[in-house]
Amino acid sequence: MLQNIHNTLSSFSTKLISTIFSLLKVLVQARAGISLPAGTKNTCYILGNGPSLKESLEANHKLLAESELYVVNGFALSPYYKMLKPQNYVFLDQYFTGYDGKNTPIPTVQKTYEHLIADTSWPLNLFVPAATRKNPFWRELTEKNHYIKVIYYNYVIFRGFEAISYWFFKHNLAMPQCQNILAASIFLTINRGYEKVIIYGADHSWHEQLIVDENNVVSTLDKHFYNTSGTEVNLKQRVKKAESYGVHAYFASLSKAFYSYFILSRYAAKRGVKILNASIKSYIDAFERVNTEQQTNI
Repeated sequence: MLQNIHNTLSSFSTKLISTIFSLLKVLVQARAGISLPAGTKNTCYILGNGPSLKESLEANHKLLAESELYVVNGFALSPYYKMLKPQNYVFLDQYFTGYDGKNTPIPTVQKTYEHLIADTSWPLNLFVPAATRKNPFWRELTEKNHYIKVIYYNYVIFRGFEAISYWFFKHNLAMPQCQNILAASIFLTINRGYEKVIIYGADHSWHEQLIVDENNVVSTLDKHFYNTSGTEVNLKQRVKKAESYGVHAYFASLSKAFYSYFILSRYAAKRGVKILNASIKSYIDAFERVNTEQQTNI
């Protein structure tokens, strides 16, 4: 009994401290007055860039061409970008959101923006964190292509009491920690008022591509539906503290990614939004799984 009391008090104290700290972060970091435009349909689709997306696109091309879509990161590198004409594009990663139009250590970033500028011939909402609003490249981007509209969202991580977190989530002042762009996209769809959100291409099978060589160099094969053979990436070159990075840090990062879906699942239920994972392959267990036939009947 004493142990239960101790655990309860410890949990309460942790949540209280986290809530206070999060409130301070919102006061300092959040940009007031940010609102998201309402979705245009009751159902939307989020296309992750996992290898399985290729098969899903081939099987559901007609359906997706008539639906409201969200795409992420390097999707514009695929011929499907011009074929499907997605209405929404989401960036969160610092390499995409910090790009100045000239220099980047990631070639995919520059190529993605080149395709966005050259290929976008329909209205496109580009969602980026409000913290990057002073990046002059956003103006340059919209001047080069008037179809692109930049929309900001507050990526301020809020932890603590659930009810308080949800209030700040709902008012676009804070978000759960999003270790992956899919989590940020799901959050945006919840707050834009869709009744149903269907996910494709959320393989999340990164651990299958993990490589540790004889010198303990930790790498991964970065695979996407438009590059299924993968590109080997030295993970220590992508982190600030390379000397302390290892497999333990890699899996800790994965844990944060999967935990964010648990939080989003509960938040979606609170807002009356149904999240369905229709990915052919996926390690995400936080959302209801459906196949192609089921998704239109739920």
